[in-house]
Amino acid sequence: MRTPRPGACQGFSLVELLIALAIMLLVTGGAFALMVSYQRSYASNVLQSNLHAGLRSATDLLAQEVSQAGLLSFAPTTLTAAVTGGASAQTVSVGSTAGMFIGEKLLIDVGTSQETVTITGVGSSTVTAIIPRTHASGALVAAVGVFPQGILSSSTATQLRMFGDINANGTLVYVRYDCSAAAGTLSRSVTPITAATSTPAVVLVTGVTANPGGTACFRYTSTTVSGYTFITSVSLTLTARTTQVDPGTRQFVSETKTFNGLSARNVLAGLALATAGLTGQLQATPPGIPLS
Repeated sequence: MRTPRPGACQGFSLVELLIALAIMLLVTGGAFALMVSYQRSYASNVLQSNLHAGLRSATDLLAQEVSQAGLLSFAPTTLTAAVTGGASAQTVSVGSTAGMFIGEKLLIDVGTSQETVTITGVGSSTVTAIIPRTHASGALVAAVGVFPQGILSSSTATQLRMFGDINANGTLVYVRYDCSAAAGTLSRSVTPITAATSTPAVVLVTGVTANPGGTACFRYTSTTVSGYTFITSVSLTLTARTTQVDPGTRQFVSETKTFNGLSARNVLAGLALATAGLTGQLQATPPGIPLS
């Protein structure tokens, strides 16, 4: 039997062990630093993406609603009893008064019997108006045209006010956007015009700050024809910042979005009617708008 030589089964020396440990620490430290850098980059991208998505969603909604402002959608109905024409206001029965309001212009009947009347009172199944011509029971009752004040001229640099069949579902609503750097929010409320008070606002964007150079949130293009003021387009500038600091830069991330000349197509249609002298198809602003 051979006897191993002294020292032939010795392990790592202390120096070798320390060197190996140092190398392992360097590799582990590098991997950890890379992981931390990746996490910061990911968190930064998430912050910026959320900010961009929030602004984009709010501005897309606003642009869509501006284009719908001033739209009148009316489901035609009929007279449910014959009407004898006269020079005094009279109350007549109709199949439905849904969507009707005081000041609205209605078309009654067709052909040579057709006339336009203005509502002075609305009941559950009746309307009051001066109706000069005689009409048979079953005569068509309709409403046409647009609201020239679909974008209300009472709108300001920080508050956009509009109304109409904004959702194209046959319901007239009043929509208000409030842009407040003091509150740090862009909020929106949508209220049926038959309501007594405005629906509480919902915050669309947080972290809203003052725009660069003091640019107003909302700016307007308007023109006046035949005594009607038409706001035909809205420009929007909105600046917001993240609610948390960027883990990479240790600073808040800000983004500014600007949309110039968002077209109010129904108001533009009203302007074309006024320019052509067809003011009979320009509807009055319903009572109670803007709501308190």
